[in-house]
Amino acid sequence: MRHALHDVGTPDHVALAYDAWGPIGDDGKLPDDRRARWLSGLASISVAPDYARSFERWKASFSAPGHRLAELTLAGRLLIGHGNSSASDVGLTVHHTWGVPVIPGSALKGLVAHYVDATYGPTDPGKKPWDQPGDERARAEYQGVTWNRRRIERGPGAVYRALFGASDAREDDAMREHGLAAGAAAGVVAFHDALYVPGSLADNKPFAADVLTVHQKGYYDSSGQSAPNDYEGPNPVAFLTVRPKCRLLLALSGPIEWTELAGQLLGDALRTWGIGAKTAAGYGIATVGEWKKPEPRRSKAEQVVADLEKHGKDALSGDIEKWLRGEAVAGPMREVLSAAPEATTNECLDIVRSLGMKFELREAWSNRLKNKKADEQKKARARSLIEAWDKLFPEART
Repeated sequence: MRHALHDVGTPDHVALAYDAWGPIGDDGKLPDDRRARWLSGLASISVAPDYARSFERWKASFSAPGHRLAELTLAGRLLIGHGNSSASDVGLTVHHTWGVPVIPGSALKGLVAHYVDATYGPTDPGKKPWDQPGDERARAEYQGVTWNRRRIERGPGAVYRALFGASDAREDDAMREHGLAAGAAAGVVAFHDALYVPGSLADNKPFAADVLTVHQKGYYDSSGQSAPNDYEGPNPVAFLTVRPKCRLLLALSGPIEWTELAGQLLGDALRTWGIGAKTAAGYGIATVGEWKKPEPRRSKAEQVVADLEKHGKDALSGDIEKWLRGEAVAGPMREVLSAAPEATTNECLDIVRSLGMKFELREAWSNRLKNKKADEQKKARARSLIEAWDKLFPEART
């Protein structure tokens, strides 16, 4: 069945091709003579054109005050999920639906949690928080959980607990006796998956082939039973990675003060530690741009108004005046004003009201009446427009 599928060709979905569509030989392994050509083909797959719309919908979903968005730019290659199963024996995490690079939110959260504990935690993590001297007591608030073999001995400090949550621990009662929070709790910050920013690479091809050279294959294959030596040949293993300069969008949600702190810590951790595998070799190192608050989500009427404003004041004002006089509208507002004023929906009336107030139409018509140079025909037309406007929007009368 597998060989029959290969006659169909390589699918356009990188994850499917990389995880399940490899040209496996009779021994169940990827033939070395086909590996390079196969990986080169995967790296040449472009991101699906429809992904951009999906990405924008996802981005627009972050509209609450506590949401924070920032773009991550890879300084080098990214290899995350290398332990996943794949035809090349080196896995890679990609988006399940779109096949684009993705950093799971759980990986980002784990990175920051480790970074906070190691960087800001106390010098002697074995001491209890209430026994820490001087400034070390403040550092204890950033400390992670303390383990005793496979059991959590003591819960985390206050800052760590708020950001990442906590589990029940053996010393919870002792923590409470000293006025410290204890017990199971959820973190207040949600770390969302980081998704590939469409168009962040000129050709929209975010993947590239890489190679790892294993020098002691016999030693590793035998789990250490066979001693390493100097005469065994190296074994190059090609695999797929995410290209440098690729951008992904980071997203956090939660209380404002905590997402601001989490964003700062996440940026520091990615810049200094990196994420994923082979960080010691420079993989996964990234810079994070400015964290931005998303714009408030617009209502459907507000979005229509914003789109109509692109046509200019004169064109829109002319359509509204025709509509108020009962004439057919043929300009940019023809779809909104396809019905007579008395039969127009409330949603369309809201659009007209918004534009009328923005352009100060009623005031403009009133000024026509005050203009001594205006003829009686123009003044009569202005009076009818004001009358029709006040009938529809009595609250807007000045």
